[in-house]
Amino acid sequence: MKPITLFVLLLASMLSGTLLAQPLKVGVSFAIPPYVIEQNTRGIELDLLKEAFAGSGYEPSFEFLPLERTFRLFESGKLDAIINVRPGMVDPLFLTRPVITFHNRIFTLRSSQVSTLDQLSTMRVTAFQRARIILGETFANMVNQNPHYEEVAKQQVQVHQLLRGRVDAIVLEERVFYYYLDQLVASGQSGEKYDRDQIRQLDLFSPTVYHFAFRAADARNLFNRELEKMHSDGRYRQIFAAYGATP
Repeated sequence: MKPITLFVLLLASMLSGTLLAQPLKVGVSFAIPPYVIEQNTRGIELDLLKEAFAGSGYEPSFEFLPLERTFRLFESGKLDAIINVRPGMVDPLFLTRPVITFHNRIFTLRSSQVSTLDQLSTMRVTAFQRARIILGETFANMVNQNPHYEEVAKQQVQVHQLLRGRVDAIVLEERVFYYYLDQLVASGQSGEKYDRDQIRQLDLFSPTVYHFAFRAADARNLFNRELEKMHSDGRYRQIFAAYGATP
């Protein structure tokens, strides 16, 4: 076979494979490290999804959108999948098996004596946005009694405030907190005296289990199978470890 003919056949094969790849539009409304890092389209959750569909014939692409619009586009069929879905938010037929569990915690410096939510009512507290709605009635009652409570959009700011003594306690998801803490310690911005051993965390909230959702049963089933394999062969844990986290 002539070299030019072989080249043409190889090129045609490559183009054919590209054309056959089925696009998978994934809506992402939660862009907080280490779960989602928008700047370079990575993070624990995006890596799990990309790993599940690697070599599958599906080609995931990510669209970063506001929360309400993400669900609206998914329901109308303009998105093929979305991440971070709890039961009751979409048709249960679309849901995958559980993908990830979030753990919201209260963080203070080690010198703090806080042990209950009631004690926070007189302290300087910052939390993530909508925490007063998400974290239950007892937390909401504390917020209503606390004139020093504030919710902030940027979680890194919360960690800065705690380390610098500007607040007494922060409410944040566990892996998000330690991701930012480790970054600050590594960069030296927070001072060498800060490390994980000088942080106290209180586990006063129930964990939140999240699923992904896919409109197509084939894509959902494929993801479920691959997710199970990743749990079995250690890739699931390895993806977390790449961001200094554990499942």
